[in-house]
Amino acid sequence: MIVCSDGVKVSTQKWTELAVVGKWKGHRNGPFELKKEDLEQIVLNFKNALAGEVVVDYEHATLYADVAPASGWVKDLKVKENTLYAQIDWLEKAKESIKTGEYKYLSPVINPHTVDQVSGEDIGWSLHSVALTNKPFFEELDEVHVNKNSIQTKEKILNEEQLKELKEKLKVANDRIKELEDENTQLKKDKAEAKVDEAVAAKKIHPDQKESMLAFSASDPVGFEKFLENAKSIVASPGEDNMFAGKNEGGGSGESKYDVLKMGGIES
Repeated sequence: MIVCSDGVKVSTQKWTELAVVGKWKGHRNGPFELKKEDLEQIVLNFKNALAGEVVVDYEHATLYADVAPASGWVKDLKVKENTLYAQIDWLEKAKESIKTGEYKYLSPVINPHTVDQVSGEDIGWSLHSVALTNKPFFEELDEVHVNKNSIQTKEKILNEEQLKELKEKLKVANDRIKELEDENTQLKKDKAEAKVDEAVAAKKIHPDQKESMLAFSASDPVGFEKFLENAKSIVASPGEDNMFAGKNEGGGSGESKYDVLKMGGIES
């Protein structure tokens, strides 16, 4: 547990599955059903209890043995979707037993008709205790883990070989994404180049403008499309009366200037 400068306590324990919604017919005390509202009632009764914690023992010793040492303590409960989760403060001996695989599972003891000690009223479902065991009744629950370096999913803990395989698959997927991105970039480039070539052939732009038009297309595809839509054929064939005619015919700067003025609609 970490205490912040403002006095707020922040738990550092992981949330562990404790119970799930469902129906069971094979319990020694008879069939029973757990609904989401039952799990929420367990949480409410836990938070209202004066003790503020519930013992985690070994093999249900709290129920059946004269001596019942704790393996840990439930410090908080919450319901997410259809599952009851607990934050457990494990004792060192239990941590070692879990890490080595000596113990793997939790088995909660829940009471559907809890009697309030003060009022004597039936307050419904509550968490009596939890056992660290290898024979849990709820087979739907995940294994218990305390190793911070492991990667936990709802189904299992990934071992080193599985983790390596997963990383390799992710690399292959990322490489394929990069290939698709490169292919898409090339397709866009080819499409832009084809349109520029069409514009050159239609005499909407001069061949000397090809590189600048390709850059224009790459930086502003929408603007480039609008430019092509509005562009008119302004470039004539060599030898015709145009801005390049003076250059091609060796007419000198005066004639070139005259051609440019003509293109602007100015006649001398």
